[in-house]
Amino acid sequence: MDEATIEGALSAIEAKAGALSEAEKRVADYVLREPKKTLYLTVAELGRQSGVSQAGVVRFCKRVGFGSFSSFKLRLAQDVFRDSEAQLISDLELDSDASVDSVIKNVVGMTQRGLSHLPHVLNPAAVKDASEKILGATEVALFGVGASAVVAYDFFQKLVRIGLPAVFTFDSDLQVTQATSLRETDVAFVVSYSGENVQMIEAARQSLSRKATLISLTMDGPSTVRSLSDISLLVPASERVYRLGAVTSRINQLTVIDVLYSYIISRRLDSSMTAIDRSMQATHRRR
Repeated sequence: MDEATIEGALSAIEAKAGALSEAEKRVADYVLREPKKTLYLTVAELGRQSGVSQAGVVRFCKRVGFGSFSSFKLRLAQDVFRDSEAQLISDLELDSDASVDSVIKNVVGMTQRGLSHLPHVLNPAAVKDASEKILGATEVALFGVGASAVVAYDFFQKLVRIGLPAVFTFDSDLQVTQATSLRETDVAFVVSYSGENVQMIEAARQSLSRKATLISLTMDGPSTVRSLSDISLLVPASERVYRLGAVTSRINQLTVIDVLYSYIISRRLDSSMTAIDRSMQATHRRR
């Protein structure tokens, strides 16, 4: 069966149901029952979950019309997720028999690949413009929920450390409330990997209604938050919106924050270093 003629992996399984062997039927039953989980399993783990060998899983993929397990999962993602969510299958694959060594290599390799793509999507002009707006702001209000809140908080404590006025709270409702009180001289900095979080969209809209400058940090690609922004900072679309947890996306976002922070310091070197030294003395003073 030609892959180009198949609308999706699930329909391919149904079309070939009568021609599957007993082992292949066990794989098919598992995939139909747990399509989302299947996307994050290795060949070996899918075999264990369905009670067949790795070779049996490979034969199943070929039987239903796909040349490899990876191409089968790519097509399965189109069945399970909306197009906007199915850009990539995470490199993090689950295997109950995985060794610590293999997990280390997998995660480190995935992080390295994610970071290698960052320079291609992070616009230096956007970094420069964002830095100038932040340096000239009366106050920087930071917004983010979930893993993005961790990134927003990291930037918050960095800005405070060099003496720049900033505010942040982990309470998402209070974040939206904060946005309603911004001034024209303030900066709203919204962190949202997908750019489609409902509360972050509302925070962005409220910020714009107050005429504050809106800077966003989102994944590369169209999104609501990005479309609303005055300045867009981007990270590679390295993970699906539906994912096990922010892995490469979080590392990329934190790296952008480090880039921005470093450039801000370089623009105001003397005062920044004085503020850093002052905070170090205060927090590391012996009692």
